[in-house]
Amino acid sequence: MNHSDTQTGGVSLHAAEQHLADDGFALLVGMCETGLLTRLLEVSTERSRTVTQALGTQTIGIGSAAGFHEIVQRSPGRWDIPVSPTEFGVEHQSLPWWPLIANTLGTDAEHAFSGVVYSDPGSPAQFWHIDSPHMTADHQPPHALNVMVALHDITLAMGPTEIASGSHRLTNHLRNPALVSNELVYQHETTRPELLVADTSGDVPERMSFPLTAGSCLVFDDRILHRGLGNGSTSRRNVAYFSYRRADYCENTHFESQRSIYSASG
Repeated sequence: MNHSDTQTGGVSLHAAEQHLADDGFALLVGMCETGLLTRLLEVSTERSRTVTQALGTQTIGIGSAAGFHEIVQRSPGRWDIPVSPTEFGVEHQSLPWWPLIANTLGTDAEHAFSGVVYSDPGSPAQFWHIDSPHMTADHQPPHALNVMVALHDITLAMGPTEIASGSHRLTNHLRNPALVSNELVYQHETTRPELLVADTSGDVPERMSFPLTAGSCLVFDDRILHRGLGNGSTSRRNVAYFSYRRADYCENTHFESQRSIYSASG
């Protein structure tokens, strides 16, 4: 099925697909209607409260392998709590961005992960990273996409996601021997946009971040260099996410913990 005439966040699906291919991301304004946004926020808030209460005083490190099944600290003060579509009360193929996912990854694309990421006031910016590495030396269409949904208005002071535009074409460690896959994926302090074009005549990818209105979405290629900016406001920043993968792709660098907060606390 071709959805090229569908409107996605005020732009045609074709235009959104082109932005994904060229820039590695697409910004979709006003994507969620009020009922969906309210449900996502209410479920996220309740799950965060429940999980944080269960975590209690248990220690948690940085990164997915150092976390729990129920919560990961991606960087200091930046928390990732998984929530399934069923728990959100939605069917992922009925969500308003699904036509873009289906046209990009295939109609048999699979839901990979979903949940809520929130950053506390005063939390610092993350190190630059990608979410999964390239699979071949030749540039291929994306194997995974992420949809970040603003659950409320997000100002620049609250630390929205910063993208290195077009860097999904430059993060290929199989093509560029100067790049190290694990350092790209696991937030290494030396990873930054300038590294991708070191010792070449290529331009440094432009850094881009956007204030988001409630219900707007940032969709990006799993391989693009990005980071959450520091939260310099006095309010928590809440973003729901839905991640998708091609049916033939099964790598996992997102949730690698082998423990549960409930077994550890019980």
